[in-house]
Amino acid sequence: MSEGGDFADEIAAWAKASGKRLDKVDKTFKIQLSKLIIERTPVGNKNLWSPKAKKYAPAGYVGGRARNNWFPSIGAPSPQTTKRTGKKGSAVIARAVKVANESVGQVYYLTNNLPYIRRLEYDGHSGQAPFGMVRRTVKEASLALKRAIIESKRIK
Repeated sequence: MSEGGDFADEIAAWAKASGKRLDKVDKTFKIQLSKLIIERTPVGNKNLWSPKAKKYAPAGYVGGRARNNWFPSIGAPSPQTTKRTGKKGSAVIARAVKVANESVGQVYYLTNNLPYIRRLEYDGHSGQAPFGMVRRTVKEASLALKRAIIESKRIK
């Protein structure tokens, strides 16, 4: 057994290491879930649309507006929307990573305010995500948390 001073130092070192691990779990978990939701958000593909739907597509249509309208925030849901489109969603993933890194220990939100996001999530409006994006990801959250914990053990 360690002497008093050594033991206190060991406890302090353990608390510091545990805090770093908890911070890492927090960040990793938020990032993993955000990426899954964003990547699972369908991107409009005119080739998959019915002939009737295709005729209503605006000239120069590019999918990805729903994917690019996820906004991460701390403390309260974001009211933002954007007209940005694109299939990859890399800009929104980068935003989510940045905000997740800044939100350790705080309430983190990932919000999409497009009027049709509810239809995509709940009404099977897209064959690409018939069971939604958020509900599917939440069902897998415990696995993502386990992954985040395992990853946190790799830091010193």
